[in-house]
This record gives sequence, structure tokens and C-alpha cells, in this order.
Amino acid sequence: MSSSSISREQAEQVTARFLRQHYSMIQVEKSVLEDEGRVWSVEVMAFSFDSQKKIKVKVDAMTGSILGIQ
Repeated sequence: MSSSSISREQAEQVTARFLRQHYSMIQVEKSVLEDEGRVWSVEVMAFSFDSQKKIKVKVDAMTGSILGIQ
């Protein structure tokens, strides 16, 4: 990981802020740096009123931008 990359904690914060637009609670389960240090893959359990869903969010490790969700 280069010194200009965002940290694991920052990637998790970006993911939580993004998902809180649609879910009431976010629990981070795992964060892994992939693609030779270019992408954080953050897996969370997201809860809404009466359901829960496992979601994987890809975060650009250089900019902190959301690249996609699964």
C-alpha cells in the first residue's frame, strides 16, 4: 500500500456513510485490499427495518470513491 492510499478505517467509514443512505445500521465484517493495493473490498451486514443483507462495496484505495456494490 502506498503512502497516498486511504486506510482500512477510512474505506470502512466511506462505505458506512454511503450505505447509511438506505440502511439504518451497518456492521463491517471484513475489509481486504485487492487488485495490487488499488481497491478496498469492504463486506458489511446492512440492516433496515425488518431485513438484513450482506453487501460488498468496492472503494478506490487512492481516492476513496465508491467503485461499485454487490
